[in-house]
Amino acid sequence: MKRLGLLLLIMTFVACDPTIKKFEVTPDSVQCGKEVTIEWEGTGDGLHLDADKPVTPALPTTLPKQGTRTEAVTKTTQFSLYYPGAGHREKTVTVTGTCPGGPGGCGAQVLTFTGQCFSSAQGPSYITLNLGTAVAPGNLVDLVSDADLPVHVLHAGNEIALGAGGGPVFPPLPVVPAAGDYTITIPGLVGQKVCADSGPTSGTTDAPVIHITVTPTCPKP
Repeated sequence: MKRLGLLLLIMTFVACDPTIKKFEVTPDSVQCGKEVTIEWEGTGDGLHLDADKPVTPALPTTLPKQGTRTEAVTKTTQFSLYYPGAGHREKTVTVTGTCPGGPGGCGAQVLTFTGQCFSSAQGPSYITLNLGTAVAPGNLVDLVSDADLPVHVLHAGNEIALGAGGGPVFPPLPVVPAAGDYTITIPGLVGQKVCADSGPTSGTTDAPVIHITVTPTCPKP
């Protein structure tokens, strides 16, 4: 009788795990910079969607149980839909051709920022990256982060606050050229938390890598 009760208890816990009922990414092959449509349906809260390459717009931290969204891809990308410790599915989109924003072309540009933490009393220090006028000839029209925490972008004398995994907290963006230097900070207590393990006795630690997608206006072909 005790064994039967234990078996029923185990079956109850297994039955409670959330599952993925639907996960589609279409089409499965696109030209560089084109969009794909992602459709999903799960049975519980806490559904996650990841991509192994930067996509635009940046993916949210969690998803509702059911929905649809579109994402622009620039490289062959594997999307993963999962419940932590439970259901897990992957879909791969093959990207062909060269993006308009590739070498020598105007379009959305992905900047990859690396940085270091020197002290737990302050946020991380990131490298500065530059966009030239060949790939960003016009004004800045969109700015998106893939970080799961707030990020401030320093560009053209402006400090632009981006929300976690998204765009500007206070739109619209300033009217400034898209070309020029870019750097980022993680301000306040959030930055200190990122650098909590660094300091005079523990040494320097690596900051999380953050991708920022910069979209300029481009001349008509």
